[in-house]
Amino acid sequence: MAEDERLDELESQMLVGRQREIAAFLQHFHDSSRSKKIVNVYGTAGIGKSTLLDEYDKLAQASGGITVTIDSEGFVKTPEAFCRHILDSLEWPGDDSSDPARLPVECVSALNETASGRRVVLLIDAYEHLEALDQWLREFFLKKLDKHVLIVISGRYALSEVWYLSPAWRQLLVKLPLSDLDYESVVRFAEYTHIFDQPTIQRIWRHSGGHPLTMSLLTLLLGQSPTGEAQLYTDDHDTLSFIVSRWLREVPGEHMRPFIEAASVLRQFNQENLSFIMDREITASEFYQLIRFSFIRKVDRGWTVHSLMREAVNRELLARTPKRYESIRSRALAYYYQQLTESGRPSPTAREAIELMYYIGDALIRAFMNWFELSPRHFETAGANYREALELYARDRYANAKDTRIELYDPYTDGSFHFHLTAEQTCFTIKDIDFGALFTLGYDVVRVMKDAGGAIIGVAVIIPINANTLPYLKKAPRSAAYFNHLPPDLAKRLNVPGHTRAGWFIETIDTADFADASQQTAIGHLLHSLIFTGELIIESPSPHPYFVETHKSLGFKTAPYGTHRIYDGVTETATFILDLHNEQVLSYIHKMIQVTGQAGLFPPPQPSAEVAVPDHTSRDRILERTDITAREKEVAKLLEQGRTNAEIASTLYLSEVTVKKHIKSMLGKLNATNRTQLLKRLLE
Repeated sequence: MAEDERLDELESQMLVGRQREIAAFLQHFHDSSRSKKIVNVYGTAGIGKSTLLDEYDKLAQASGGITVTIDSEGFVKTPEAFCRHILDSLEWPGDDSSDPARLPVECVSALNETASGRRVVLLIDAYEHLEALDQWLREFFLKKLDKHVLIVISGRYALSEVWYLSPAWRQLLVKLPLSDLDYESVVRFAEYTHIFDQPTIQRIWRHSGGHPLTMSLLTLLLGQSPTGEAQLYTDDHDTLSFIVSRWLREVPGEHMRPFIEAASVLRQFNQENLSFIMDREITASEFYQLIRFSFIRKVDRGWTVHSLMREAVNRELLARTPKRYESIRSRALAYYYQQLTESGRPSPTAREAIELMYYIGDALIRAFMNWFELSPRHFETAGANYREALELYARDRYANAKDTRIELYDPYTDGSFHFHLTAEQTCFTIKDIDFGALFTLGYDVVRVMKDAGGAIIGVAVIIPINANTLPYLKKAPRSAAYFNHLPPDLAKRLNVPGHTRAGWFIETIDTADFADASQQTAIGHLLHSLIFTGELIIESPSPHPYFVETHKSLGFKTAPYGTHRIYDGVTETATFILDLHNEQVLSYIHKMIQVTGQAGLFPPPQPSAEVAVPDHTSRDRILERTDITAREKEVAKLLEQGRTNAEIASTLYLSEVTVKKHIKSMLGKLNATNRTQLLKRLLE
């Protein structure tokens, strides 16, 4: 038996306690009626969803089926990218020049033609990352698949209620919630890992509660302890974060720790990019030792650290050594920038472009988003049945409005940001939202965030832009000023058929408490999920600095038209645009690199016949300025490169005190409050 086959067999044996889920899958796979089904596997992080999907993959192939696996983290969230991924997996003939608008039709045809001879299983993992595609998948793509295609959707959350409101899906959905394992399963798992001592097995059961990833890390910790013992007792000993911290300190040894930290910062890794990130050639034996850990899994283009483990390691690394964390991120940024600029295909479907965007962010965005919250809040789709609850939420927001102070902290720069919203300003985000009109649009435009008890604590309204929604956008208070003054070429670009979209309009993102860190994080993740679609995004947020500066930090630009005063009747409010269409991805990335002070990591992109040169490669914004002195320009240019005060002083043969005076002078002249904001002002 080959080594890979022995490993597959061992992994299947160690998948304990999931007999019901495996039997359910096999039942639907071998269903003689071949009726189309969606099997929905869901459960908390670390519960074993991806491992179960790996087993489904092996079982289907062993029974003569064809599988297509989609890891939802691995591509931009557009219909075209989704379909391209499937066609590549099927090795379907075609080329990159295919009309993107035709890709969904080609993809459906390819799957249905393949399914005419053999059972096809479409395995979609980490579905929580596909929010932007949910309605398109539900109402268009999956409906057109042949009944011989079995669909498995796996994610942290069950499919939303709107799936069950659809007559087409209600009878075809099969729920498979994953729960913690029972004691007998823990015993079998321990025995497979050569732990037979009953007291030790009892400790694994007691401390893991049957949670698969925690159980796996515990057996690793206990199995590799020199004495076969481990001190697991703490006030919070049953949490995964504690187990991870123990594992990081005791199990791999110091020689493996840098590998795990670098692999955890990367979303996907292989020997090549890990060697680049660590700035040394990694040997095959070192790499093999890394990928043998139980929390490492193979994905389509390499390996990945389990998401829960990755989040925990990143959080621990950021808290313990923020400068090392930032150094690893900078190396990742440099690697993907190099991959993108050398590929010659900077487009929103370029994988490198999207990977690169994960490593870009200034101090305000780092402070705004707690990237590594183990159980983050999220916005979920809300149907028309939520209307009464949403209107009650809006009334309560006004009734309970109060002045709010928002405090944000960036551990890397040790910088802080403070914003104060009056009671009136906290309600601007819920002002004039017509839920009745929104639900008539026929799209999943309303999303809600809930607390642990199921009460609504946040609302987002995100509208796809197409021929069906343009009439609403031309009338709604926040969007009318912009959409009624579109130039002809843009109006044509946005007037696409109703089954697709030209981009997104964010009507609002509101939470009950803007000062709450978990609610801030949910907003940040929602905005980033839209940015990572690589599409046009338009928004006219409240004119308060908290909202304006956050959008500028994300790379939004002020539109040349579309101003209004709807929030308070007095303050002029701009419309913001983020356009990552085609070659503009590279322009956006280079701008963000400049704003975040990381331009010194690599040279700017060179002009080519295929790619238009962004404005900032042909003009120097800082040197063109007339409102700062010549010496201040010299300081500003080094500030743009991410230099510290000491480095600027050394380069210009000045004292640090003098450098600080020049920076303070520019802060005053440009009405900026910190270095990050100053750099933005300098580059505007």
